[in-house]
Amino acid sequence: MKKYIGAAVLLFFFLLFVPILACLGEGFAPKSNQSDSSKIQNINADDTFDLLDESTGEIITVSARDYLLGAVASEMPPSFHSEALKAQAAASYTYAYRRRAQQEATPDESLKGADFSVNTAEKEGYFPQDQAKEQWGNQFDASWARIEDAVDEVLGKLIVYQGEPVLAVYHAMSGGTTETAQVYWGNDVPYLQSTDSPGDALAPQYETASTFTTDEMKQKLTSSFSDLTLGEDPSTWFGQPELSAAGTVTSIPVGDQTVSGRDLRTALGLRSANFSLSLADNVFTVTVHGYGHGVGLSQYGADYMARQGSKWQDIIRHYYQNVEITTAPGYSDTLSDTTSG
Repeated sequence: MKKYIGAAVLLFFFLLFVPILACLGEGFAPKSNQSDSSKIQNINADDTFDLLDESTGEIITVSARDYLLGAVASEMPPSFHSEALKAQAAASYTYAYRRRAQQEATPDESLKGADFSVNTAEKEGYFPQDQAKEQWGNQFDASWARIEDAVDEVLGKLIVYQGEPVLAVYHAMSGGTTETAQVYWGNDVPYLQSTDSPGDALAPQYETASTFTTDEMKQKLTSSFSDLTLGEDPSTWFGQPELSAAGTVTSIPVGDQTVSGRDLRTALGLRSANFSLSLADNVFTVTVHGYGHGVGLSQYGADYMARQGSKWQDIIRHYYQNVEITTAPGYSDTLSDTTSG
């Protein structure tokens, strides 16, 4: 999720309002040497994803299973609890399923026929098995096996709201309470509401601090916000911020303008929009809580819930409100869980 904020906002609205078709990918089953799926009973050979690799410009066709292996490997440490890995796999599948349906309904020419884009060089969205093996070294076999076990248990599981696949967004960790889609993106989504995530405060680097000299701060602000005027006294550059209930800075006076917390986060390269500022000895300190947009599933929060005994379904229903878990067409529904929460 290392995307520019403008692109992320556009993508959110595009995905949110395009009608979702309940359809599966077409074409032949992909030839993949990434994993041996012959031992898996619940396989739909027609369920494939076409990925545009931004690092090479090539389109990669992978089975849903191989996609999920690479997606989970790219998004969550394999050392996380198995139930957290399962929750991540279900969220990743739902997100990809929705993206594919959207692309089939209204193709984006920039994707060159792919369902969505990834960047294997940056480990964004998809981490191929051969790259994982090279990077993880002697930890690969055990780590990959953990991901396989999680993926195989939830393969084909869809998170739906009123019968439609949800926009299953996720982030590393919140500030202790997840954010609403309304606050962060400006549009209410019934299943993307604020919820407690106490395990996030226990995560590594939950609180971080960035420092900027007054000259550095001035340069970043004036280069990010056009026609911005700052006074001679740095202590007057920032006013009192407006905060959401979850702690996100929704807006803050900067010089003679008022900007969003999202935009200031981007300008300063902060880990989240949950931050506070202080000034001492001509140095600004920005203290940040959490990592990511804070909406939807918290990955560290999921791991914490799992270690407290929650199953993956419980985790999903905690972070996506009033959803159901169902099975995509072409898969066995023996593991279906349609209990709403």
